[in-house]
Amino acid sequence: MFSHDGLKDVLTQLAAPPLFYEELRREVSRMERNGERFAILRLELDGSFRSESDIINFSETVIRATRGEELVARLGEFEFAVLVRGNQLAAVSLLDRIAIGVRKQIPTPHFTSSQISSQAGEGALDLLNRLDTIPMKLSQGEPLIT
Repeated sequence: MFSHDGLKDVLTQLAAPPLFYEELRREVSRMERNGERFAILRLELDGSFRSESDIINFSETVIRATRGEELVARLGEFEFAVLVRGNQLAAVSLLDRIAIGVRKQIPTPHFTSSQISSQAGEGALDLLNRLDTIPMKLSQGEPLIT
C-alpha cells in the first residue's frame, strides 16, 4: 500500500501515515516556537464511492483544493487527513472547496469530515486523540459556508 520508502501511498501518491505523523510533529514544534496555529481536517469516504478510481478521483480533488503548504495524506483505505496552516476557519474553507470539487465530479457524493484547531501545549498524539472524539459530519458536496 505504501512506497518502498514508506512516504507515499502507492494508489494515490499522497503522503503515507509515517510522513503525516512526522509533519504533524513538526507543525506542533512550529506552533510552540512561533505561535502559528494549524488545523487538521479528517475526511472519510462512505460506501457510495469506494472503488480504486473513486479513491483516486477523490484524492485528486482534495489536492486541487489545497494550497502548496498543506499536506494531504491517506491514513487508511478510505480515510484522508489534511494539515492546514491557519485556524479552524481555514479548515472549513478548505472543506468547502473540496465539497464543491467533489460535487462537480459526482452528482451525489457522500463523505464525512471533522476538523480541529491546534491548541497551545498540545502534542501530536493529544491532537489526534482529540480529533478521534469529534463526531464526523456528512457532506453531500454542498458548501458549508455561504
